[in-house]
Amino acid sequence: MSPTDTSTETIRRQLDRVLSSRLFVGNDRQSKFLRFVVEQQLLGKAIELKESLVGIEVFGRKPGFDPRQDSVVRTEAARLRVRLSQYYAGEGAGDPVVIELPKGGYAPVFRQPEVAPERTPPGRNSGPPRLGTRRWLTITLASVALVLTVSGW
Repeated sequence: MSPTDTSTETIRRQLDRVLSSRLFVGNDRQSKFLRFVVEQQLLGKAIELKESLVGIEVFGRKPGFDPRQDSVVRTEAARLRVRLSQYYAGEGAGDPVVIELPKGGYAPVFRQPEVAPERTPPGRNSGPPRLGTRRWLTITLASVALVLTVSGW
């Protein structure tokens, strides 16, 4: 989903919700990283989100730093992806917007969460009734007894 599919304000509210969660409150690096890439995406500057820019703007590296020798951006991006997954698996499970940072880049993606298929509560199976193990054992023993009785005649 692009920022135009969901209002910029909705995405910013979602960003604030994520950043105020217990997973992000104590982690300034991850919070700063996420806020920076989301804001750049909302400003239409996703194409500029390169490893060198993130290193300079988020992690305070000097202009001209070599990302091949300093992997801070890649390392922190991997950690951020894990933290976002944890957030949406727990605290953010019911949030209206999911913010993701796909592998291979630093431009975030905004999407609506997938709706889980409706589950039938235990004891209310919608399919045909299933026979229990005990019932199968009884039927099998009765069949064997019947076969032995018939063959004894």
